[in-house]
Amino acid sequence: MTKVHIISGFLGAGKTTFIKKLLGCLKDERIVVLENEFGEVGIDGDIIKGSCFDVVELEQGCICCSLKTNFMDAVLKILDNMNPEHIIIEPTGIGLLSEIINIMKNDRIKEKCTLSSLITIIDGMNYIDQLDVFGDFFQDQIRCASTLILSKTTEIADDTIGKILDSLKELNPDAYMITDVWENFSWETLKALLDGEINKDIDSIGIIEDCNLPHDINSLSVVAENSLSKDKLKNILNKLYSGDFGKVLRGKGFIKDDYGIMEFNYVNGQYIINRSSLKDIEKICFIGKGLKKEEIKMLFK
Repeated sequence: MTKVHIISGFLGAGKTTFIKKLLGCLKDERIVVLENEFGEVGIDGDIIKGSCFDVVELEQGCICCSLKTNFMDAVLKILDNMNPEHIIIEPTGIGLLSEIINIMKNDRIKEKCTLSSLITIIDGMNYIDQLDVFGDFFQDQIRCASTLILSKTTEIADDTIGKILDSLKELNPDAYMITDVWENFSWETLKALLDGEINKDIDSIGIIEDCNLPHDINSLSVVAENSLSKDKLKNILNKLYSGDFGKVLRGKGFIKDDYGIMEFNYVNGQYIINRSSLKDIEKICFIGKGLKKEEIKMLFK
């Protein structure tokens, strides 16, 4: 039976980074990563592509909304044609985990695979704000998980971590909670997360009928007409937090500079810019509310 691992979490929580860690301990096994990004262009698939596993990307949209049939077909094709030992599913950050679990209950899927991991990554730096703003839909990702992993813990105080854990325990008292820095996770810890039994009765998980999915969130792809310096990129990202361009929740992509390719990750005003080893790739995507698309595009001209 193929083992299926669902790695959920809100926009920018760190799902792709964590999946890269998991792939490191599965390098001798047959793996397929199924990516579902909300943005107009796919970024994460390029980040995790490697020689020892396959990446399948769904078109723009959300597994739990417009892409239910596409998702089910994609899983069945992977099982029939690729016969992997593991499928790692990374849903979009604005999807209902309960809906994805219910799709996985389909008899045609259940007879060929088993749910082995239900992990939700929690953004420690932005958790309180996200809980207040996104309500039921955000809580769904927490309540339905078997394991909750708190990310960005090195950037927040211990008392804040304690408050977040208290809140998470109220929402999901049975979940296994991890606050360790995942860069320090041992091979044994990662294998245990993948092989451990799910402490959830998934048959009892139902859909929240009146859940407020954030349908007012939209996305934008941008093409930089010329190469940008790192300082210029920082200046643009700082401007995006001002609110003058709408509420930018998430940004990511690859931009050319005089030395090669830069990769950036932006979450609610915080960002990281790194040198990328990828070549000949330029993709930029922003996700948010009320995005002033033409004004944002002008920043990159």
